[in-house]
Amino acid sequence: MDIRIVGAKMLMLFAIMVIGFIANKAGLIDEEANKRFSSLVVNITAPAMILASSKGAETLGSKTDALLVLLVAAAMYGFLALMSLFVGKLFRIPKGKEGVYRFMIVFGNNAFMGFPVVQAIFGDNALFYAAIFNIPNNILAYSYGVYLLTKNRSESGSFRWKNMINPGVVSATLTLLLFLLGISLPDFAVTVFDSVGQITTPLAMIVIGASLAKIPLGSVLRDVKVYLFSLYKMIFLPFLIWLIGRLVISNPTVLGVLVIISAMPCATIAVMLSHEYGGDAPAASRYVFVSTILSVITIPVVAYLFVL
Repeated sequence: MDIRIVGAKMLMLFAIMVIGFIANKAGLIDEEANKRFSSLVVNITAPAMILASSKGAETLGSKTDALLVLLVAAAMYGFLALMSLFVGKLFRIPKGKEGVYRFMIVFGNNAFMGFPVVQAIFGDNALFYAAIFNIPNNILAYSYGVYLLTKNRSESGSFRWKNMINPGVVSATLTLLLFLLGISLPDFAVTVFDSVGQITTPLAMIVIGASLAKIPLGSVLRDVKVYLFSLYKMIFLPFLIWLIGRLVISNPTVLGVLVIISAMPCATIAVMLSHEYGGDAPAASRYVFVSTILSVITIPVVAYLFVL
């Protein structure tokens, strides 16, 4: 594994976060602008990126392999959802505020960091598995993830099911159908979606950086809980997944991709969805920031111990 790939990705994320931080301090991005940028990511650029990933769906691999990996991915997300139930007590999170923490346990930065890391370890062919793993991630983040962020925070005091029908769910479901049916979008549409989707990562990191500008960074870096949470997500849970997965998965590449994907840092979309649906955006920003920094160490450790 080329550690430089992980390091380069982490440095890129960090540099863009710094730009967002400076923009906020300079008065270029206020809280209202940050919320509007978050809404743009959640409702337009991220769904466009998801749709762009359908390019060449019919040539990604066999449908048998795809269904196997989808089954494995579904099992992984089910397991992570189960393990997220314990974060409230483990990390002494006040009752009613654990939704964003559970979200961050289940969902990781699969595409921007996961894909290049999988490629570096297993080669180009393994990107097929990584892409399939990301399909249920996209659907669940915009459905189950929204549920976690809003179940205790809607105006009526209960979860609103209409939140489940959103551009993210629609685009992810459509992408899955296109893949299973072997249909490709027209090249022009893919080009448009890809161009818009490429805005997602830099804009998301700018939002996180701007959010961090409102938080004393010293207190973030001195918070022991954020480090323990990150190690729980990026070391302990991948270890459990490896321990269980090796008993039932015979394909070493599928098992390896499963473990590496589960070891990704907290998903950046957690911050944007928190802004959009009333979750704890400052907490999400802190944990995304620290877990991304730590991932330059934890990902190689997981790869060395459980994959290579």
